[in-house]
Amino acid sequence: MATVRATFFGTSSLYLTDGTSGIFIDAFLTRPSLFKVLFGKIRPDIGHIRKALADGNVGAVDALFTGHSHHDHALDSAEVLKVTGGHLYGSESTLNIGRGAGLDEGRLHRIGDGDQLAFGAFSVRVFRGVHSPGDRYPGTIDRPLVPPAKASEYRTGGTFSFHITHPAGNVLIHPSANFVAGTFGGVEADVLYLGIGGLGAQDKQFQEDYWSNTVGAVHPARIYPIHWDNFGRALTRPLKPMPRVLDNFARTKAFLATRRGAPIVWQDALETVTLFQWETDPSD
Repeated sequence: MATVRATFFGTSSLYLTDGTSGIFIDAFLTRPSLFKVLFGKIRPDIGHIRKALADGNVGAVDALFTGHSHHDHALDSAEVLKVTGGHLYGSESTLNIGRGAGLDEGRLHRIGDGDQLAFGAFSVRVFRGVHSPGDRYPGTIDRPLVPPAKASEYRTGGTFSFHITHPAGNVLIHPSANFVAGTFGGVEADVLYLGIGGLGAQDKQFQEDYWSNTVGAVHPARIYPIHWDNFGRALTRPLKPMPRVLDNFARTKAFLATRRGAPIVWQDALETVTLFQWETDPSD
């Protein structure tokens, strides 16, 4: 029996491994305070990063994929890879974050809609999407971004979702709470990591359309909400929702409570869950 596990680090940061290969989605472990994000400059904190990786039992990483280039998705991407090894995959904006941190060019890979890449038994398919409504920092990062820098310098770049398949099962990771109608038609996902950040600020019709074009399209057996927590709190503290002034989490939870079908599971920070298990051939 072999196992695929996923460790959650808050926001949309996840580590998937089958014990042989490892894939990171987003990498935001420093989590500077919202005050510093709004009024100061931010940079990766190596101590916070190393502690989170150790607490999450993160081993070698083959690939780190970035959903978009805002600081709460991409701030620590290069520094994580300096610890774990592996390559960075994202928009040109994300690659400019890697360049600013000194990653070798050979470890930087631009991705686009429809790309498919393999890492051991994992296969990753890239879907281009759109940022959730109310993007504070749209645009692109057009030169190497060297920290410390203002959060506003971490501009969106491209926005992506990732469908990860494995002999044991498959998972769709959808970091941003928005949709392009029909994108996931014909896609199957045993597990869906569903971004819900800002969903409570949207009207009922948007919520219904969002659900239809994500959950309704892929029919998952389990749903894990992501990007709902206050990312200005350190990972050493319990996760809490974003402040009411930034999102209406109570309204999001009320909407989710009306849904029927797949169970919705709330994964704690630094918690590792088993996504799939499968029988292996002893002769392999």
